[in-house]
Amino acid sequence: MRSTLVRILAVLGLGAALALAPGAALAADPPSLGGGHVHDGSEVLSPAEEEDANARLGQLAADGDLELWVVYVDEFTNPSDAREWAGATADANGLGSDQYLLAIATEARQLAIVGPVEGSLSDAKLGSVEEAVGTALGGDDWAGAAGAAAADELESQAAPNYTGWWVAGIAVVIAIIVIVWLAVSRAAKKRRLEREAREKLEAEVDDVSSRASGLLVEMDDSLRTAEQEMGFAVAQFGSDAVSEYSTALTRAREALNRSFTIQQQLDDATPETLEQKRGMYGEIVQLLETADAELDDKAEGFEELRAIEKNAPAVIERLTAERAAAADGPERITAEIARLRETYASPAIDTVEDNAEETASRLEFADLRLVEAREHLDAGDSGEAAVDLHEAEQALGQANELVAAVTGLQKTFAEAEKDAREMIADLENDIRQAQALEDPEGRLARAITATRSHIDTARTNLSGGERTPVIMFEALDQANEQMDAALASARAEEEKRRRTQAQLHQTLRRAAGELHSAETLVNTRRGAVGQSARSYIAQAGQAIGEANALQSSDPAAALAAAKRGLSLAQQATRSARSDVNMYSSGGYGGRSGGSGVGGQILGGIVGGLIGGAISGGSRRGSGWGGSSRGSFGGGFRGGRSFGGGRSFGGGSRGGGGGRRF
Repeated sequence: MRSTLVRILAVLGLGAALALAPGAALAADPPSLGGGHVHDGSEVLSPAEEEDANARLGQLAADGDLELWVVYVDEFTNPSDAREWAGATADANGLGSDQYLLAIATEARQLAIVGPVEGSLSDAKLGSVEEAVGTALGGDDWAGAAGAAAADELESQAAPNYTGWWVAGIAVVIAIIVIVWLAVSRAAKKRRLEREAREKLEAEVDDVSSRASGLLVEMDDSLRTAEQEMGFAVAQFGSDAVSEYSTALTRAREALNRSFTIQQQLDDATPETLEQKRGMYGEIVQLLETADAELDDKAEGFEELRAIEKNAPAVIERLTAERAAAADGPERITAEIARLRETYASPAIDTVEDNAEETASRLEFADLRLVEAREHLDAGDSGEAAVDLHEAEQALGQANELVAAVTGLQKTFAEAEKDAREMIADLENDIRQAQALEDPEGRLARAITATRSHIDTARTNLSGGERTPVIMFEALDQANEQMDAALASARAEEEKRRRTQAQLHQTLRRAAGELHSAETLVNTRRGAVGQSARSYIAQAGQAIGEANALQSSDPAAALAAAKRGLSLAQQATRSARSDVNMYSSGGYGGRSGGSGVGGQILGGIVGGLIGGAISGGSRRGSGWGGSSRGSFGGGFRGGRSFGGGRSFGGGSRGGGGGRRF
């Protein structure tokens, strides 16, 4: 194993081997800062320069809330990264809120500034400080880097941005103007809508008040005339003959009196609102229109009596002829019921069983009234004769209705039989359609069984001697509704299954393609892809396999599994790409991939031969970069990348990212 490692190191070169080996350089740990703000481990400052730098940094702390420590060392070791080393030093010395540390490697010519995550300076501002310090260090101005460059730039970045305040102030003013304008616009719109609503209400009140005034006058005139005529009608036809009209007249008078009372309230000194006026005038209109309609209805009978009185002799002759034509009504009813019972056992026959007796009674009543009408007419009492003839006419009409109720049953039964047979044919067609559909839950089978039972019962009934065609049709119609519902549900389920299957196939294709992409990323860049993406791939494969197994028996569950598999495969692809990008940019302690040896390492070809040199060891910095300091404002910002430095994610301190000078 050792000889193999030696050969590989010979191929890669001593420098590359040292770069890939973790912990290759183990020099001094991050130093203790002591009592001052400057630690000159490289001895690049004279005593006077160090004193001046401490004074400038002390003034920085005294003038505001920021503190800065500057550390000079030859090179950064344990850890070797500038940003990690600075973070570890700050962590070891317990720096907290708004306390920053600038680390300068004089021989390695590297620098990095770090600070608390919740500090007042962002990573971008700390990057500006690094840039200013780097400019000073480029000319080997070691003292100026700590004083004029670092302290001045840090102080400048912490100064308030009054331009931003002006912009914010202008924005606030504009916002206030907009709010006021909107409020004024809304108020104007509200006033306009209220004005339009009031104008509409005023128009409605004018219309209904005009209608109410007209009805009051019309009803008052009509009732005065009707009440006068009522006296003549009672004398002419008797109070019983016009009792219904008299009652309607009384109710109309009550409605008119109530309407006048409402009108008086509207005309008194107490003002009403427009809404109240509309309601009160509307009540007047409703009262009078209802009363007028009832009077018109009852007046029709009154007018009929008057017409009969004028033509009493001719009416007697007409009704006598109608009585003769209806004479055989009872016999016709009896014969028809007997004939129907030979074929039908319908309850409808039972309901007309006494129609013959009732018809005979109506004919007898008509005979009596015709006799009385002749007597009253001979005595010169045309009014009483008119009442008698009116009642005889009503009796004959009822007798004819009783006969028609029986003679019309045959047609009703025949039509019901025809409808029932058509319904049977329709149900048999439904059964054929149902048998062609999928029925996983057996709902169609149950509906088919019930429908066939109804069909068999109906056929037996309609071919026997005690038919009940109306009942059979109603039962078949109900069965048809149930079958239609079952078919509609089955068709909907079938369409749903069809759509689910189509969506399932599409989802499976997408999931398989996404899984293949993720697996390709892992297969070709296995040296960079970590555990998370591989776990997603395994879970995605299981879900897709489950979907394939369920697609015939349970498409809905298969679709859910396929969607889950697609989502997991997409997460695998994203995770793998993130790992590859991080590795290629130098993150996690990796090295840029590409062609040649770098590409082989990225692809995992030689990763296993050099042990943990590529992926072994911690991917995060120790000490300050990984600590949690709740007493100092909750920790520090994560890593960034500046210049040629490397990026370390997940730390608890922020900074400019480090750079070379």
